[in-house]
Amino acid sequence: MRARAVLYGLLAVVAGAAAVLSFAALRDLALLCGFAPMLAWLLPVVVDAGAAAGSLVWLGGPAADAARRFARTLALTLLALSVAANALGHGLAAYTVAPAWWVVVAVSSVAPAVLGAVVHLAVLVGRPADAPPESRQQPPHDRAGDLIAAGAGRRRLSRELGVTEHEARQLLQRTRATSNGHVLDSGDPE
Repeated sequence: MRARAVLYGLLAVVAGAAAVLSFAALRDLALLCGFAPMLAWLLPVVVDAGAAAGSLVWLGGPAADAARRFARTLALTLLALSVAANALGHGLAAYTVAPAWWVVVAVSSVAPAVLGAVVHLAVLVGRPADAPPESRQQPPHDRAGDLIAAGAGRRRLSRELGVTEHEARQLLQRTRATSNGHVLDSGDPE
């Protein structure tokens, strides 16, 4: 028990120090990229809050598989972005180099991209874990087969089976591969 308390104490120290250092580096990068000084602190907040949201869904309580997969991707992507942005900011500052235009554009796109990703995550988390009522009448696989046989595309499959369009596209490809012996191109009528 004592070792666990020490571990959590050390975790808190590392997390606090890392958060402060990363916050400062991301804020400084935002300043280098032309953010107003009174707004530059929002860049690290967006990155860290997005990573925290993804981590909570990924490692937290019950969530649909699609939400958990997206959350894992979001958390790891934002953590990698934070590491890369910290290194970039320090590199630019150490050599007193102004960021290239594309760096400014990339840094400026972080906030809206993270907003979109977190909204998407919230939608995935808000979806019921079970299938929509109309597909409960028969097993989802049978329902998918019937829909595909009727010519449904990925959008209709997504809507009626309660899966993402990406999952519907994969289902179409697997079904076509099984029935034709090979995978056809992924285009579909919807």
